[in-house]
Amino acid sequence: MSPNSLVETDPFAPPVESRPGPPSAAGSEVNLLAIAWRSRWLILLFMILGGAVSWVLLQRATPRYTSFSKLYVERNMPQIIDSGMGLSQSKGFLYTQAEMLRSTPVLAAALEAPGMAQLQAVRDSDSPVGMLYEGLAIQVGADNEIITVSLELPDPEEAAQLVNAVVDAYVSKYAGDYQDSALELLNILREEKRDRQAELDAAQTALDDFRNAHPELAVQVRSSDIVSDRFSALTNELNETEIELLEAKALHNRVQRMYESPTLRPLLADMAMDGKPVDTLEERSVLALQEQVQAIEMQIVAEQSRWGEGHPRVEVLLTSLETLQLRLAEKQAEIAENRATMIAAYVDSVKSAYELLEHKYAELQRSYDRQFSEAKQVSALALKLASLQEAIERSESENELVDEQIKEVNLTEKVGATKVNIMEVALPALEPSYPSRPKFLAAGVMLGSLMGFGLGWLRNLLDHRLKSADEIGEALQLPLVGAIPLAPGVKNRAEAGMMLVNAPRAAFSEAVRTLRTSFHFGLGGPDVRAVCVTSPTAGDGKSTVASNLAIAMARAGQRTLLIDADMRKPRQHVTFGLSTEIGLSTLLADRRPAADAMQATDVDNLTVITSGPVPSHPVELLNNGYFADLVTSLSEQFDRVIIDSPPVMPVADARVIAAMSDATLLVLRAERATRRLCQAARNELWQVRAKRLGVVVNGVPMRGAGSYGYGGGYGYGGYGYGGYGDPVADEPLPSGRRKKSRVIEPVAAETE
Repeated sequence: MSPNSLVETDPFAPPVESRPGPPSAAGSEVNLLAIAWRSRWLILLFMILGGAVSWVLLQRATPRYTSFSKLYVERNMPQIIDSGMGLSQSKGFLYTQAEMLRSTPVLAAALEAPGMAQLQAVRDSDSPVGMLYEGLAIQVGADNEIITVSLELPDPEEAAQLVNAVVDAYVSKYAGDYQDSALELLNILREEKRDRQAELDAAQTALDDFRNAHPELAVQVRSSDIVSDRFSALTNELNETEIELLEAKALHNRVQRMYESPTLRPLLADMAMDGKPVDTLEERSVLALQEQVQAIEMQIVAEQSRWGEGHPRVEVLLTSLETLQLRLAEKQAEIAENRATMIAAYVDSVKSAYELLEHKYAELQRSYDRQFSEAKQVSALALKLASLQEAIERSESENELVDEQIKEVNLTEKVGATKVNIMEVALPALEPSYPSRPKFLAAGVMLGSLMGFGLGWLRNLLDHRLKSADEIGEALQLPLVGAIPLAPGVKNRAEAGMMLVNAPRAAFSEAVRTLRTSFHFGLGGPDVRAVCVTSPTAGDGKSTVASNLAIAMARAGQRTLLIDADMRKPRQHVTFGLSTEIGLSTLLADRRPAADAMQATDVDNLTVITSGPVPSHPVELLNNGYFADLVTSLSEQFDRVIIDSPPVMPVADARVIAAMSDATLLVLRAERATRRLCQAARNELWQVRAKRLGVVVNGVPMRGAGSYGYGGGYGYGGYGYGGYGDPVADEPLPSGRRKKSRVIEPVAAETE
């Protein structure tokens, strides 16, 4: 079969699409659980460290205490000010009050309260207003209309005092303003009430005097008198008009007095809008500008305390403050102008209505006078009596109207338009709110575990070693033929190479027999006789695997020949205690028959050809053509020819030998072989069209009976190809540390 056809049909030949073969998506996935399990001790260590650090910080942290006060703010404006509107208890109003609680005037007023300047928190702060602004927390209830004011300080007494001072300043500054305006309006209505009562008393006195002077008025006037009826109708209309006139006059006088009073003039805007909100959008814009001004003032105070008066940042903030103040002043002036225009229009409309009623009343009065002259002849006294009675009724109506207005105001000296109910007064906290011991410890442990996992993940990211059968299969795209565990208790490499003889029941020996079985049914068909055993680099244990595999095959009844083709650093003569006087180098150099170098061993069916004297140029000897003929002839004499080859990467010998072999076993050291190095070795073998490639993992630590796993730090140390051709003494095997790791799926062991 041609090499090309072998590449296309042989399942162990390199697939075309895998040269050079980028890593698949599956191989790029990160198993976080596996990383966490491999880093469990690191994670546990950092969890303990995180908890310890959290405990230390808990001991050193300064406790802070939170005091809070709860307010219920409501508005109860009278209908005369806000007719039909009632006061909104919406979230917008509550959030506005919350911002007012944090406003600079309120905070400044709170700090001016008696005893505030002596508080430690105030003395230690360069900007007490800024300290209060930053530390004060205002929350509006999500399911209720309660405003919670809280402050956290190291001293619970000071925290409670400052919270109560802020609440008191808010109540005094804002709620009191509304109360004073309402009281002034109440005084005006009470004066109006006294005037109307005096008029009523005078009318009642006049009626009584007139009746006493004219007893004949007890006789009723004839109802059929046309003049009297006409006069009576005109009188009724005149009375109604006069009542309207009095109401208009009262409204005109009240509006005029409010217009002349600077404190009451703004209320005319509400009266003009008939209870509807006035310039709500403009007022919100003014409020927003005021908040911006307050915020920049706070920043200026903070920056001045930090950088000084002339610093550029302070100058920039001052410029911004001037701009905002100018915009605020312009906006306030615009609103004031609009309000003034609206109020003036309203005053004019009230005045016009009053003058119109006066004109109507004058006309009716003239008609009344003419009719009165006519009726006077009929019943002068009766008309006089009726007039007095009507005057009394008018006065009573006016009194009732003023009384209703006073009732609608419904204010006392202690109640204003905005009512603040302090539901809970701030008290010193008994337990600190910071630090929270459970949260602190939990955060420390959590951060420690995350840091430990992060270090484990970083270690895994920087670790390019192949750690599992899946990784080996994905990286190399080659079948895993066997996994050889560590050989504990061996003193030197010679003992390791004869483990199958010295310890036939050991796990190592069982793994070699499993390798022999896997090779036989996986790679070693009837046409496979010459087998190259190599590794990516020195120290992977290929010579140990080769000698024990040869022993296993010989004990299985196969005629086996072991060739030590590592002519740079041979090992098999030490393992079997043979001479190197005549070996492979002698055969290749002198083209002598293979029988001259064959040496029998204590193992039945096993023959060894040692490397012979170390040549100066081993690769030239392998490439002289005789080695290929030698391998072909030996394959006809023996069932298996195991060739112990040098490693692939340091020298070219292994590539020459693999190209002439029927199958190649690539031995990798567990937790040592890296992805890049193994792929480079595989590619080198593919370049020479090595046939039937398989992988053997060596130095796998045991995790239990019948299962294998491997981790870092295991294997035979001290073996290397530092100087090829130098004589090497028989070195003792260093003991490896045991470490748990992931499990490589074992192949069922063969019982010999």
